[in-house]
Amino acid sequence: MKLPAYALAPKMALSHLLNFSRGIAALLVLLFHIRTTLVVPYESLEAHGWLARATFSISTFGHDAVVIFFVLSGYLVGGAVLRMNMASSRDLWEYGIDRGVRIGPVLIAATVFAIVLQRLMPMSGCADNGIGILGNALALQNLVVKPLCNNLPLWSISNEAAYYFVFPVLVAAAAGAFSIRLAVALTGVVLIGLLSIGLTPLDDTNIVADFPFWLTGAALWFVPARFHRWWWFALLLLAGALLFGRSDFGKNYFWLRDAYLAAAFAFLLATFFNRPMPETGIRSTLAGQAAKWNRWFADLSFSLYVTHYPLIKLYAYVALGSNYQADRYTVITPPILLQLGCLGAVCILIAFCFSVLFEQPRRAFKSGIIRQLQRMQVY
Repeated sequence: MKLPAYALAPKMALSHLLNFSRGIAALLVLLFHIRTTLVVPYESLEAHGWLARATFSISTFGHDAVVIFFVLSGYLVGGAVLRMNMASSRDLWEYGIDRGVRIGPVLIAATVFAIVLQRLMPMSGCADNGIGILGNALALQNLVVKPLCNNLPLWSISNEAAYYFVFPVLVAAAAGAFSIRLAVALTGVVLIGLLSIGLTPLDDTNIVADFPFWLTGAALWFVPARFHRWWWFALLLLAGALLFGRSDFGKNYFWLRDAYLAAAFAFLLATFFNRPMPETGIRSTLAGQAAKWNRWFADLSFSLYVTHYPLIKLYAYVALGSNYQADRYTVITPPILLQLGCLGAVCILIAFCFSVLFEQPRRAFKSGIIRQLQRMQVY
């Protein structure tokens, strides 16, 4: 299948929009978890001034950000799958290794990181057993085990891993690449579906329920490259989706809320197809500087996502005590905002170090795995 190659071209605006979206989504998740862990709900605040309204308005998009992550993943990973030759063992190995080194080292390290913090500062009702720890390290949370009690955001990593497996199997079946291996893989797809529907809550974290949002990103590869540039209309749709999610109807019908957001964000991405970056003048200078920061923050977004929550929980325990849920802040003041901002900065700093250790060396990890497979004569 011949697909356009405009996704990551550095001179195209779409590439930098993807980086910007990854970074902003990770930041929104961070802000959401800091606020919900350390501050009481809005209706329980002692005062509802402009500072409180602004804080809650900015920090309310945590789940929306995860939906955006699914669309981005569907577009980038789904595009890689659609370019594969399903009859080629080498392509399949390449894809599996790429996905493994992208998630595996970071997820395993994040699991160890969370467990170390659990043991250093025991929290009431938060002590995962060996099976739960192993299941999280293998991306089986949200399927057969629960996410770590001090790293609940890991639920979406299990969803991602499932989609990385399910989508190429479905594409291979649609392409007619039938084999014994595909039959076994299809059995695995059915098992994932049954476990997701039968053993996990049918809420906005469910693997089956969220799969259409990931597929929305993958479907962008079938949109004509010369898509109309209605970026202003796309922004209005996206703003409408975010506002819809804040309404009572959106809260009650979570799947429609998330589907609307996924479609609106995908439409925004499509409006940037084949749009070049500014090449001259002040717009070019500003765009170049923004692109550098976008890339830097996007590169640590995964590490930030998997490490921030244990740090926030640890800080809540230290700052507010073992009963921190009942002793959360009931007012929003400048000193409290400064405290929350410093906590966010520490989370970003640790995520950067984490990224350097476990994300950036993934090419070296990949080379090592390939060498081992070549020695075993399976690659």
